[in-house]
Amino acid sequence: MMTIEEFKVCLLGDTGVAKSSIVCRFAQDYFDHNISPTIEVSFVTKTAPCGNDLHKFLLWDTAGQERFHSLGASPEGC
Repeated sequence: MMTIEEFKVCLLGDTGVAKSSIVCRFAQDYFDHNISPTIEVSFVTKTAPCGNDLHKFLLWDTAGQERFHSLGASPEGC
């Protein structure tokens, strides 16, 4: 029987370091060097097969603003 495991991934970092481009590459198999800056937070999901299971990735792409830096220190994350 196929099971689905969920993984929460939160990208944190300074403005302009290609966090959104990495999410786009992973979720849509396309890398855009000139992607528009993220405002607040962007949320994307991707489900991928892994053996007999499915892995569902919940991708949180944060804006590179100071107010999101505290998420990195949180035990819960995003």
